[in-house]
Amino acid sequence: MTTGFGRRFSPSLLYTISAVLLAGFFAVRNVSSWPARISYPGEESYEGCALAEIARLAQGVPIYAPASPQGFAGATYGPLYFLLGSRLIDANNPSYFPLRLLSAFAILGCAAGCGVLAFWLTKNYLAAGLSPIVFLAYGIVTFHGVSALSDNVALFIFFSGFLVAYRFRDSRAVLLSVPLIVLGFFYKQQFIAGALAVLVYLLLEKQYVRLAQFAGFLAVSGLGMLALFQSIVFPKQEFWRHFLFYQSTLFSWHQFRSGLFNFTFMFAAPVLLGFEYLRRRPNKMIRCYLICAVLLGLLTIGKESAFIQYFYESILLISVLMPALLVTRLAERHGVLEVVVLLGIVLLIGQWYTPPPPEPADVARYNAVESFFRHRFPSHALALGFRGGDLVQAGLDTPFADLFQTELLARRGVVADEDLLARIRDRWFAVIVLDFDLEKERDPEWLDMYLTPLARDAIGENYRVVDEIEIPVPERVNPQDHFYIYVPQPGRFDRQGQKN
Repeated sequence: MTTGFGRRFSPSLLYTISAVLLAGFFAVRNVSSWPARISYPGEESYEGCALAEIARLAQGVPIYAPASPQGFAGATYGPLYFLLGSRLIDANNPSYFPLRLLSAFAILGCAAGCGVLAFWLTKNYLAAGLSPIVFLAYGIVTFHGVSALSDNVALFIFFSGFLVAYRFRDSRAVLLSVPLIVLGFFYKQQFIAGALAVLVYLLLEKQYVRLAQFAGFLAVSGLGMLALFQSIVFPKQEFWRHFLFYQSTLFSWHQFRSGLFNFTFMFAAPVLLGFEYLRRRPNKMIRCYLICAVLLGLLTIGKESAFIQYFYESILLISVLMPALLVTRLAERHGVLEVVVLLGIVLLIGQWYTPPPPEPADVARYNAVESFFRHRFPSHALALGFRGGDLVQAGLDTPFADLFQTELLARRGVVADEDLLARIRDRWFAVIVLDFDLEKERDPEWLDMYLTPLARDAIGENYRVVDEIEIPVPERVNPQDHFYIYVPQPGRFDRQGQKN
């Protein structure tokens, strides 16, 4: 005889509560770090270069201009990111805060989109409610999701476009997704798996007229936007080279192998669970999206400076399909425990490489760094470094926005760095900030990370170390990192780092 307690706490209910508690624990744990991450005044995730470029655009500097003795900016993100960012920040006192807050809203929008898609797939409110929680439970989502970079807003725009296309996949209204897809591409030319999935779906469904309309509208809109930015918004600049060429030339086999390992470790199992759901509940368009997301993530993870967020679209679909598989197993009344256990393991692994939020000590270290620069160097003195954000926030000017991008493009033969090297030899910069002492560092991989041999020689011959500062923990690449402050050697210089 079944007791009332037994009826109230059936295995299905216990499995449901367990899944919600598992995902909820990680989601609450991660999202609770947002106030500290968003309000932290320093750099957390390679944000400094972008902030420096946005600040220069806000000051009226042509960031898409070709390299010259007056400076260079890689500006590899989409123009909409730079234009919007330049309106959100104070050019004279740039801050990450408004950009991070915008990213947080975008990530919450993506989470809501996961819930919508899960409901469309299953018509089940449990799947719709659990899907956003699973998405926010991923450490990379809640860490990188509040960065000041372009990824999060671009992902939200692209995903919104896919949701429109999915909703109207068998009608002409699918074309309503094109403006969103194009806007996403011009925010960051990255998350195009959804657009490819629509094209493949229309092809497989033999909707050839609609396929031609979709592809044509996409091409015309994209080319029109490209012409608009090149001819009107950024006239007489090399916008097209930055936008189309610079990102695609930075492939690294070492980075690809590392990214392949990360994908296998973090995402292979949940992707297979996603395919298991699609085997039981076939959905051609979602299958196309998942395949395109995985393949594009693997192709693009080989880019220098790529990070786990390049698998964002895979995470979106994992967050939709795992709850969908759970409710399917609940309905079938078998195999539920395995899904719940696997969900817990997947989310536990999903916390890998999620750095802790900044602490008050990090804020104190950041303030000490900024105070040092402000007291040691005059306002608008010319500076060069790996972390341009720290420099521009201290009131210094960074005509060469980022050492890493400039030297990486030079090493690949994309952009010549003769102008930068000449300025270093002329002792044009009032200060150069490195993460290592050139005379003492022996690790070739670290030395080559953002300096070519010619650049190292030029700095070593014309600049000297005068101080060493502790780097805030969120900005460190290695635990022992410090800022090494280089100033011009005594003698042949008279500009004192001031603008010509």
